[in-house]
Amino acid sequence: PIWAIFLMAVPALGLTVLGYLDQNLTTIIVNRPASGLKKPVGYHLDLFVCALGIYPLCAFLGLPFPHNSTAPSLIHTMSLTSYDTVPVPGGGTRQVVSKVVEQRWTNFTIHALICASLALSSVINNVPKAVTFGIFLVMGFSSLSGNQLFERVWLWTIWDRSLYPRFRFVTRVPYASLHKYTVIQFFCFVVLYVLTSVSAVAVVFPFFMASLVFV
Repeated sequence: PIWAIFLMAVPALGLTVLGYLDQNLTTIIVNRPASGLKKPVGYHLDLFVCALGIYPLCAFLGLPFPHNSTAPSLIHTMSLTSYDTVPVPGGGTRQVVSKVVEQRWTNFTIHALICASLALSSVINNVPKAVTFGIFLVMGFSSLSGNQLFERVWLWTIWDRSLYPRFRFVTRVPYASLHKYTVIQFFCFVVLYVLTSVSAVAVVFPFFMASLVFV
């Protein structure tokens, strides 16, 4: 029915916002100064190319729109990066980027293998789910290094503030503001997790993501 077309525009708007945010947030995170990349970025060039040739075809065929995937993009960048471990004043160590191999061959190879996997679905079905979950678990833990949210949450376990590692956000931000911001950010993280875990409210996820701009 005609009314269903206009009704579906609401969740479609949410998916559009989610795709835009996912695309741009991934690009910003990967190209942040801490990643050590040297080549210039094209923040909206990829979206422009998709809008010209890929999105119209997907819309015509009723296929989902492609966009960046944050976790694989971060893991891919980290796999091409060499790190030096440096001490942090006040205790602890931190990994600092020393070199990044910037090229396109690995991206091409990864997606060529994804395409080839379509013909190997009968073989891939025999891979235990525990193996797949283990891969994502390793990806998650490996991406925690250098994550400021978890570094600030870890400060909650240190009662003596004089023993805080001398991160930049520790030396430049008042302790009250630091912990207040961490609590708000951690609460938003929990809400995002709940929205992705409960299918009944999952449609709210993209709109909540967009609202984080104002937090």
